[in-house]
Amino acid sequence: MAPAPITEDYYMVLEVGQTATRELVIKSYKRLALKLHPDRNAKQDATEAFQLLGRAYETLKDESKRRAYDLIYPSITQSHPSSQTTHTPRPPPASTSHSGALSEAAQIAALQKSKQERSARWWPKKNAFDSSIFELQRDIRRLEQEIKNLDSIVAAEAYEEAQKNSWGTWLLSSIYKKAEDSEEEKARKERERQERRIEKDMKERRLGPKKADLKKEEILFRKAKEEVDAADLLDNEKIRVIQDRICVRETWERQERERVERERIARIWKQQQEQAEKWEREAAEALRKQQAEERAAEQKRQEEQARILEEIIIGRGKKHREQYAHLNIPEYSFTAEGSNPQASTSTCRHDGWWPKVQGRTACPECYETWTYLLECPSCRMKACPRCQAAIRPRMSRRARPRVRTPSPDIFYDYY
Repeated sequence: MAPAPITEDYYMVLEVGQTATRELVIKSYKRLALKLHPDRNAKQDATEAFQLLGRAYETLKDESKRRAYDLIYPSITQSHPSSQTTHTPRPPPASTSHSGALSEAAQIAALQKSKQERSARWWPKKNAFDSSIFELQRDIRRLEQEIKNLDSIVAAEAYEEAQKNSWGTWLLSSIYKKAEDSEEEKARKERERQERRIEKDMKERRLGPKKADLKKEEILFRKAKEEVDAADLLDNEKIRVIQDRICVRETWERQERERVERERIARIWKQQQEQAEKWEREAAEALRKQQAEERAAEQKRQEEQARILEEIIIGRGKKHREQYAHLNIPEYSFTAEGSNPQASTSTCRHDGWWPKVQGRTACPECYETWTYLLECPSCRMKACPRCQAAIRPRMSRRARPRVRTPSPDIFYDYY
């Protein structure tokens, strides 16, 4: 009855890689045997797990069994994918770029894992091919050496036979007589030559298939290596394409981030400029308001000063009139006799030279006390020099005579 086919992944059972050494297999078996032994493991399937561990250990510790198992291992891994592959959680949904980055990273990880699994499957095959090729080469070298030894024996016998049949031997045969071989000896030598010839023919027949098998193994090894290299090259090209795509996307995202950052900085700078302009406008408006208030206050103060000055002047005039009321100074004492003063002053141009009238007298216009007054030569109107400058018509600068105007004596009232 044929044995049941193996369907379990013994490497996964022993928790080792496909390239693990025999010492690592033994060490892992001892550790798991202590852990999975039915006396220490209370699970229901503890016995089955321990038996499976024993079968895996018996298979992988023996080189020939392991080599035979490695030949069917790829079909086992394809029919029973690893738990890591089947139970890998999917990433949560996110934005398009983030999900794209995750999918590309997952693709790169899957391609790298595929390369690793391919490499893990290739190394046992390579070891098997190397072992088979080495055995064939060793057998071929041994057969060739044996054939070479047989040829050397045949060549030695032929040389010896040629020496016997040479002219020198015939000439020296009368001097040096040798014993001739008996019939039995000749038969034995002939039998040995026949056996060597047969052995050489058999070895040459065995050498031909060995060389054919070696050539076939080398072709298979080279083809398998080319397939693995081609698959690795294809995966590397896919990884490079994905990495280039990731690089392009990252460059674009970096440029977008830089553009957004520049726009944000420009927006902040514009806001700061607008805020500064607003502050400047507010400061200028506040300054204008302050200046307007100051001007209004200054105008009010000047008006108040003018009002106070007017009150002072009015009060002083009243004071002078009250003070000199006993003098009975006529309003216009300088008018001509029998003439109307209003008419005379209204018709007079007050032109000409106004002579001085000495004497301490109050001006009839401003009621200020002066040491002298000026008298109009036409209407006899008297006025102080200040009032005379306001009453008298203005003359051009060239025609105006130069008149020395004395300062009024306003301090005599205090003596």
